[in-house]
Amino acid sequence: MHRSTGRSREPARRGRSLALPLALVLLAETAVALSFAPGAAASEPSPRAVKPAAPQEEVNARLTAQAQGRRIEVVGARTESTTSWANPDGTMSVESFAGPVRFKENGRWVRVDLTLVKNADGSVGPKAHPRGLRLAGRTGDSGGDLAVLGRGGKELALGWKGALPQPRLKGAKATYDDVLPGTDLIVEATRTGFEQYLVVEDRKAAERAADLTLPVRTEGITARQGADETLALTDPRTGERVGRGSTPYMWDAGAGGENAPGARAARVDLGVTERAGGFDLRVRADRSFLADKATRYPVTIDPAVYFGTDFDTYVRNGDTADFSAGADLRVGREWQKGEARSFINFPRHSSVTGQDVLNAELNLFATWADNCTPHSWEIWDTGTASSATRWGNQPSWRSKVTSSTQTHGHTDCGPRWISEDITSLVKQWSKTTNTVDTVGLRATDENDVNAFKIFASAQTSTAPSILVTYETPADPVKDHVVYWNDVLQETFRQVGGAPGPLARAGAMMHGAIYDAANSARCAEGALKCLGDPYLVKATASNGALPDVNSAIDHAAFEVLRSLHPTLNFDDEIAAARSTIPAAVTASQRAAGTEVGQKAAAAMIAARQDDGSAPVAPYTGSTQPGHWRPTGSGNGATPQWGLVKPFGMASSTQFRSAGPAGHTQMSTLLPSQAYADQVNDVKGLGGAESTERTADQTKAALFWANDLDMTYKPPGQLFEHTQILSRQHGTTTVGNAKLFALTAFAMADAAIVAWDQKYRTDIDLWRPESAIRLDGDGNANTTADANWQPLSQDRNGQHFSPPFPAYISGHATFAGAWSKATQAWFGTDQVTWTATTEDPNALGVTRTFTTISEAATENAVGRVWLGVHYRWDGTDGVTAGGDAAAHAVANRLKPNTAADWTAYETLRNLAGCQEVGKRLVAEHRWNSYRCTQVQAQAPEHTLSVK
Repeated sequence: MHRSTGRSREPARRGRSLALPLALVLLAETAVALSFAPGAAASEPSPRAVKPAAPQEEVNARLTAQAQGRRIEVVGARTESTTSWANPDGTMSVESFAGPVRFKENGRWVRVDLTLVKNADGSVGPKAHPRGLRLAGRTGDSGGDLAVLGRGGKELALGWKGALPQPRLKGAKATYDDVLPGTDLIVEATRTGFEQYLVVEDRKAAERAADLTLPVRTEGITARQGADETLALTDPRTGERVGRGSTPYMWDAGAGGENAPGARAARVDLGVTERAGGFDLRVRADRSFLADKATRYPVTIDPAVYFGTDFDTYVRNGDTADFSAGADLRVGREWQKGEARSFINFPRHSSVTGQDVLNAELNLFATWADNCTPHSWEIWDTGTASSATRWGNQPSWRSKVTSSTQTHGHTDCGPRWISEDITSLVKQWSKTTNTVDTVGLRATDENDVNAFKIFASAQTSTAPSILVTYETPADPVKDHVVYWNDVLQETFRQVGGAPGPLARAGAMMHGAIYDAANSARCAEGALKCLGDPYLVKATASNGALPDVNSAIDHAAFEVLRSLHPTLNFDDEIAAARSTIPAAVTASQRAAGTEVGQKAAAAMIAARQDDGSAPVAPYTGSTQPGHWRPTGSGNGATPQWGLVKPFGMASSTQFRSAGPAGHTQMSTLLPSQAYADQVNDVKGLGGAESTERTADQTKAALFWANDLDMTYKPPGQLFEHTQILSRQHGTTTVGNAKLFALTAFAMADAAIVAWDQKYRTDIDLWRPESAIRLDGDGNANTTADANWQPLSQDRNGQHFSPPFPAYISGHATFAGAWSKATQAWFGTDQVTWTATTEDPNALGVTRTFTTISEAATENAVGRVWLGVHYRWDGTDGVTAGGDAAAHAVANRLKPNTAADWTAYETLRNLAGCQEVGKRLVAEHRWNSYRCTQVQAQAPEHTLSVK
């Protein structure tokens, strides 16, 4: 300013402790997992670190999130498996999935949707698949491609020899009935590929299906078989390994019936014969296993094909198979099998590296548990897993992160999402530069079959994820409430004068800002209001949703230029407007401007003739005890005790009983209490005091700020409010309410103090008058004509502020500020460090561990400064606190509802709780609760009342 010139399969019921449902029952599984990753071997996934979005885009998202009070996605930071958001409290969050959740098609991101639909050409395919999966419709007797996967020069097609009927579609599953006598063929889409099931009903059907050849057509791929019957798929042009095939297995239905874990298993022989344009997979089951009377039917043969760099797996003691192609992550000892452990690789989002991680949660979808009794399992930090990972060569188990007893997936406690706090682990990860981070899952008691569990893998529709919230560097532009508070403080420096008018200006500006921000949020719906309006709930005439920042900017601008017509705020409004994100439309800006101007107009009109107009100067009295000028001028703003309050009912509502209960000077001056007060400040507050400690001197000068060209007492307390707001991550709209309540409290504190100073019979003289002049008639006081207070101006001249001593304005401001901030943050226990602008204490910092401690030191500091008696401070703190408590209880009250009311649906429980806590912490609602939308989905409904 300047001067004007998931997985869909469900486990079958069973009595014993098995675990997840795989395919339909007796399973001969050849899991052919193709992971195409140019430049990186599929067995050692190493996705590139994700680059953060352009700084300006992130800044815009953060500003928008703070203004709108909701998280905003940083779209430019999207990848197939990660999503980033700016949070309203100024932090950032990134969710990393173990599998892709979206893919790019024709230059735009498309969310993976595995729901199968019939295409116009008769084929079948998912609505949206990252690898372009296509399945067969009805075919002729010669068969053809059953499933085609891939594009861009690398393609794999799994064929079927024989006619295929029109499939039955259900979700991600296509069923081809009776492709062989007694055998159904099922194909299920997964996130990066598909699984094929041959469901064999009986031994007669199994005999025909025991030896099958599946033709595979490839483009840009060659296959080699390893000694362990895994497949290595390579790019023939570069020789780089681009895919893999897992160890083939089969197992029966077991005692639990169809689809139950814990079944008997046997290896399946897999042969690979290369030919022009591809290779043939010959799958030969163990005929003795199929003929065994203990084998339970039906039988399922389940080859699985995947593309992508995502990777997770489990290992099992006594088993050398590669299980990385499956839909399951198994943990603990399965019935009649060895103990299992799981590993999940997560791509590292580079924005997390080196950041101050605040919170991290691991999200898993529990698909199976043998019972609902809680059994402990553990999350560990491990080395990176690969397709070579087996029980005998597991990655290192570095350290246990946490234990959990969450148990879901059994019939009585069905499948559902669970979350566990892994903040300590992700904090460690953030100090490294890895591109992949791995967690391990294991049972605490690996001999207890009742503790067996299964979680969904990256290939399912319920892929594991890690949600990380981290602190961001200081914003290049502050939120708009804080920005205008800075402008207000600069106005204080330029205007100077008594603190009452400055506090009034702060209350007017921040009150208008609150009404403007509240009006903008109310336009989104009544539930989104910040609370009760102060004066007005404005609406925009163009019907657009008002931009909150524009509303804040113009409310502040209009109030300030009305109060200070000799100052020009054009540069300040232009700077504020320049930071509004480009995504905000012109109509939204216009709507925000209009509601801001209406809020300002309401405030300006309400303060007309409010008693603040200047009156004749107060010259005091020459009678002992009564205030008289001390060289710093006539009594300032004597009318201020008659100003209309902002929160109180009247200016006398919290008037104190007087110093030590005295209401007349005739009884006060001869009292022992008076003598004690005078002698106290005489010893501690003198310029040459030997009783005052060095720290007390620093504290006295730290809190002074009586001189013009400083931010004055209200400005210093506003600065402390900014510090506490930042520490607590208060959002922009939260700040609109916090600063309004604090400003109302301090404005009313000035009215309370000035009522006591000028509107009672005790307009008490300053200590320098009481000590230097002989005439109070008290035998216990001794005059000292040379005594001077510690307080001094820039030229070293000692002075006392130009108004009566009782009660202290500083102390009343401090008491009001303390009560308002304690009510807002819900605690007195807060630690912070602050500075001062007093020219005699530049560079001095003070650290406080409670809010009340700061208020108390502010008050007693006036004694050490030599300008107040101790009761000026204690009674001032009490009166200011009472005024603030009344304002907090009766102004800008939170929204209320008689019953729980749905507010919003959020991604997971932690996110729901975070938003709910913020709504309560910022006094928008009194309470919240989170309820899961449905067990199979991570979404939670946030309800408020």
